[in-house]
Amino acid sequence: MSVSVDTGGKSGKKPLNADLNLVPYIDLLTCMVAFLLITAVWSQLARLEAHQKGQGQAGEDTPPDKVFKLVVLVNDSGFNLVADQDQQPIPKKGDNYDYEKLGDELKKIKDTHADKTDIQVASDDSIKFEILVKTMDTALSARFPDISLIDSGGAGI
Repeated sequence: MSVSVDTGGKSGKKPLNADLNLVPYIDLLTCMVAFLLITAVWSQLARLEAHQKGQGQAGEDTPPDKVFKLVVLVNDSGFNLVADQDQQPIPKKGDNYDYEKLGDELKKIKDTHADKTDIQVASDDSIKFEILVKTMDTALSARFPDISLIDSGGAGI
C-alpha cells in the first residue's frame, strides 16, 4: 500500500515523483493499539481499594448508637488489634510481622460479628508500604472488604 504523488511536467518544471510507503506506519499503529489494549487489562487487576473515613466526610446526620470499632495499628514492634475497647498486641516473629496470627484473630472477630465489614488500618509514617499492603490483604482474606487507611494519630486510641 503506497501513495503516489505525480505533478505533470508540462509547464517546464522538473516533474516530482514521490512514493510514500504506508505499511510501516500502519504496522506501528497496530502494535500500539495491541499494546494499549493489553496494558489496560493489567491496570484493572492491580487496583487496591481503600476508603478514607474521617472528620470531614459527609455522612449520616444522626450519630449511630453503638458502633463496634475495629482498628489494626501497625508499628515497629508488630500489630496492635483494637476491637471496640479491647486491645490485643500481636508482636513480630523475629524480624517479620505475624500476618498469620493477625488473620486468625481477625477471623475470630468476624465469626462473632458477622455483619461487620469495615476495618481501619492505622500506621506510623515509618512503616513501609509493602507491610501495609500485606496487612490489608490479611484483612481482605478475613472477610473485611471495607478497608480504611488512617495515620496512627487519627485512630483516636
